[in-house]
Amino acid sequence: MTPAISVILPVHNRADVLARAIQSVLDQTLKDFELIVVDDGSTDSSVTVAKSFADPRIKIIELGQNRGGNAARNAGVRAAAAPLIAFLDSDDIYLPQKLERVAAEFARSTDLDLLVDSFVKIQPSGARVTRRNPVIADRATFRKALFQRQLWKATPSITVKRDAALRAPFDESLRRLQDFDFLIRISEFANCASTGEVLWVKYWDAGAISAQNNMIAANIELVRRHPEYLSVREYRPGLAYILRLSLWRRLKKGDGAGILRDIRALSDALGPHEATRLLVEAAKPRPPL
Repeated sequence: MTPAISVILPVHNRADVLARAIQSVLDQTLKDFELIVVDDGSTDSSVTVAKSFADPRIKIIELGQNRGGNAARNAGVRAAAAPLIAFLDSDDIYLPQKLERVAAEFARSTDLDLLVDSFVKIQPSGARVTRRNPVIADRATFRKALFQRQLWKATPSITVKRDAALRAPFDESLRRLQDFDFLIRISEFANCASTGEVLWVKYWDAGAISAQNNMIAANIELVRRHPEYLSVREYRPGLAYILRLSLWRRLKKGDGAGILRDIRALSDALGPHEATRLLVEAAKPRPPL
């Protein structure tokens, strides 16, 4: 029997937290799912942890070598049996109603292709910060919010129809902003929406790629792949915002050399005139949706 939803969970050397993530899927109020754990060449006991759960809904794929999270997600999507795909990272957890709520939204809006939900982020100190998204129901507003960086769009926030994910798979050459790139490409043709409903928990890790302050280089690469990020007037505030955020973070750390590197990288990639324009725009607040 075909499950209602497939959960794709890539893992690489996270045996210490993997059981927590798997258990959060098994604890879902919606029971009609399959969980595909894709081991991305782990050298620790991650596979052993996954195999310790005696539940027939769990499938384990072993890639045999470390190919990266995007390759693992794509392998999971290809292996999925359900028409709906949800994602979970090995260090995060679902809240119990996650799958039930997203499945209900797709059942209610039959033309919906992709939904981005909201989450709670837990800091190392234990402090909890809610990342609540705006409620968006049309593709144009979704793309505007995406480019303006007004969406919290971490991969476990994404639920997508399998056909759409196969049409625009994760770019396996990207190490940062892969969720952003994935959403840009899918939103070019798919009906996308977002909700403020909080459905999962993200645990912040100082060693994670997303915590590293190399935002400018990653966003320059995104401009190269998606020129509209820079050329469309209503999208540019998102790029200016990221520039301001990166410079502010470096300033807090007293990293003057890093500030100069960011500005130089921007100038080299976009040209001095365009870099100067963005620096001026970075002082302005993002416009409302």
